[in-house]
Amino acid sequence: MLDFLRKNHKIVLSILLLIALIRIVNLIGADKDYNLLEKIVIDYIFRPFFVAIDGFKDVIGRNIQVISNYQETKQNNQRFKDKIEQLNYQLTKLEKIKNENQRLRKLLNFKERVPYQVVGASVISHSADNWSQIVTINRGQESGIKAKMAVVAEEGYLIGIIKRVTAHTSQVLLLTDQQFVTGGLVSRNASRDLGVVRGRKGSNKLLMNNLSWDADIVSEDIIVTSGLSGNLPKGLPIGEVISVSPDNYGLTQEAELNPFFDLNRLEEVLVITNFTTKTDVSLPPFNIDSLLIKGEE
Repeated sequence: MLDFLRKNHKIVLSILLLIALIRIVNLIGADKDYNLLEKIVIDYIFRPFFVAIDGFKDVIGRNIQVISNYQETKQNNQRFKDKIEQLNYQLTKLEKIKNENQRLRKLLNFKERVPYQVVGASVISHSADNWSQIVTINRGQESGIKAKMAVVAEEGYLIGIIKRVTAHTSQVLLLTDQQFVTGGLVSRNASRDLGVVRGRKGSNKLLMNNLSWDADIVSEDIIVTSGLSGNLPKGLPIGEVISVSPDNYGLTQEAELNPFFDLNRLEEVLVITNFTTKTDVSLPPFNIDSLLIKGEE
């Protein structure tokens, strides 16, 4: 008998455990108390298994909760990222609209204080080469635009003249192009000397030459259109004098000018479609501060 038990102890133990388990199951919900043997079996044989199973269930449950929380957190983070991207996009749009409104206010300010008829336009392309300084605007013959008309930016700064026109577009020759030429005038009342303003090849500066040898022109003088060309109104701001030097062996002088407007950021313009040649631009005394709109934020 003992030899049989030794040889088959695993089978016997399994049977006893099975019987005990069935017995325990049968006892669940019974009204009577456990006897001593049942208590021993439950406390010392099955209780450790039950505790282990419960612990295992807790571990599994916590891991499942962690995984669930991670997935939820990941989804929330992605939603937050998407929301931030949307808000950044909206802020960029609002900033663009704000800047555009500021530029349009300055154009409108010029339009309201001059006796000219003007047409507003947007720049739709820039010249693709390095030899010419030309932009294309989205207004043409249908809007009353013709060649040689003056084109200005905010504050009335001269930026060029109309070169070619189609029904719905126009090419603007910028004042920095080497082909651009117009009459210039020193706006300072004590001077009022005349010269010729030209674009300079490969430079964003302007040249004013043909000034008399005794012309009263100095650095920081403001140069405006003279109105003598017949196509451009008198008094449009062109640029500020950077330096003055003798020219033509001292018989004349020339000056280097810095345009008022950065032509690389040109977006909206006004085309002056007609003007009274006897009337100057209604602007205050010409200096950089007075050209700014008062009360502008």
